Amino acid sequence: MKKILSLIIIILILTLSGCQKPKEDIYIFYTGDVHCGIDSNLGYPAVKAIVDETKAEHSNVLLVDTGDYLQGGMIGSMSRGSYIVDLMNQMDYDLVTFGNHEFDYDMDRLSELMDMAEFGFIASNAVYSGSKTSVFENVPAYVIKDFQGTKVAFLGVLTPETLTSSTPVYFMEDNVFVYDFYSGNNGKDLSEQVQKTVDEVRSKGADYVVVLSHLGSETQYAPYDAITLISNTTGIDVVIDGHSHSVVYGDPYPNAAGEDVILTASGTKLENLGELIIATDGTISAMLISEYDKEDEEIANSIMAIYDELNVTLNEKIGELEFPLVISDENGIRQVRSRETNLGDFCADALRFELFTDIAIVNGGGIRKTVEAGDVTYGNLLDVMPFGNTTASCYATGQQILDALEFASRSADALYVFEENAVGENGAFMQVSGLKYTIDTSIPSGVLLDDDGMFIGIEGERRVKDVLVLQDGEYVPIDPEMFYTVGSTDYVLFKNGDGNTIFHDCERIIANGETDVDLLIRFFKNQDSFEAYREVQDRITVK
Repeated sequence: MKKILSLIIIILILTLSGCQKPKEDIYIFYTGDVHCGIDSNLGYPAVKAIVDETKAEHSNVLLVDTGDYLQGGMIGSMSRGSYIVDLMNQMDYDLVTFGNHEFDYDMDRLSELMDMAEFGFIASNAVYSGSKTSVFENVPAYVIKDFQGTKVAFLGVLTPETLTSSTPVYFMEDNVFVYDFYSGNNGKDLSEQVQKTVDEVRSKGADYVVVLSHLGSETQYAPYDAITLISNTTGIDVVIDGHSHSVVYGDPYPNAAGEDVILTASGTKLENLGELIIATDGTISAMLISEYDKEDEEIANSIMAIYDELNVTLNEKIGELEFPLVISDENGIRQVRSRETNLGDFCADALRFELFTDIAIVNGGGIRKTVEAGDVTYGNLLDVMPFGNTTASCYATGQQILDALEFASRSADALYVFEENAVGENGAFMQVSGLKYTIDTSIPSGVLLDDDGMFIGIEGERRVKDVLVLQDGEYVPIDPEMFYTVGSTDYVLFKNGDGNTIFHDCERIIANGETDVDLLIRFFKNQDSFEAYREVQDRITVK
């Protein structure tokens, strides 16, 4: 039998003068970055069991979430969030804030999901300047909970990068941004807005202030990260964070007055359930629970029922093909990692058109299965891109694109098959949209990698030649000094996937968008004809 495994760090907080200590301990359970991982790791059934058992013994118990619950798996995307909201209602969540992925289904859908929700939303740094109805119209900046005379204020804080890490057009009206999350002055505007809200709840008698933030605690999220927020504010006792998928046990960070503030985060996909306890002596402790030996039967049954419905949907026909979209040749020899294929063309086009970029690149290792001729289902397309990578886009120079093509083409051979085996394969080989080029395999690759297989440069003659980029319906020579918009997945662009470091520091347009398969399904459903993909489109010539 599994035993409880908890990692605990206790931080003592000096109670403020006049602060009302709880008559009974206050228990605040927290999740974040669940990303539809409802039955992953600890799982919702165990979370529900832990919370309910605590409620049976204690009066002051809450369950909260720091964002990114609606998206990240087929259970979210195929129901456009409704399965997740239904489960969260059953879980008896009390308060949540918004992650950047809550907006992935567009504002109208988010409004519908919020109407379905039986839990509260909070957002202290959302601004709307448009002429329609803001999705935040009825969302308070904070909620003050009264626990037998002790007041705990909860503030919601969204990352200012939400505008670009979801889908930018959703935050626009007439091509102008009408939503903002206090992104100005290198993080100063965000800190000042949060400070203003903290001062307000303190003036209303809040004894403790807990921030539910979707900021991230890693340096890459600066200056909008949770640690920077703490260092620039006062009056906050605890920041429960999300966004960076970090596991933070309850570390102390000094605020602007040098006072320690607890920072904690539970990881992603229910790696842990966080438990914050405000004790009767005024001290605050944080722990993370990673295992539990009981489950709530009702939640477990609900998840099973959803998967039963989901399986029906996965088998639902969404279109049909007169010919296959392939990753291999007619003999079953895989080509997608060394040659252009018609499925590669289709996947790259899906990302370019859906992300509105000049070009798109898809690593061949991320395209996993042929779509056979005949009826095509949701499940068939999920088999093509099964990893759930999130999409992304950035600005890159022509030279960076040239370097990326050279890196991706370093293993290509004149032949892709030898003695009935695929040769010259590389998972980093790029299927492309908006580009045409030639790989001259007579030239040895000059790509340089470090000891960890990461790209560090190119020396000698290049094997990728005659690179053309599609502009205004015509292919023209790429300009090494010109900036282009590039669409792909965050794995390729920003996570150094396959050792590709070239785009990592590029200016980001969308840092962490919808999943690749969501875009693929939408693109497929929007096609009036697939005839253009009957054969490869001669985007990549290998000689």
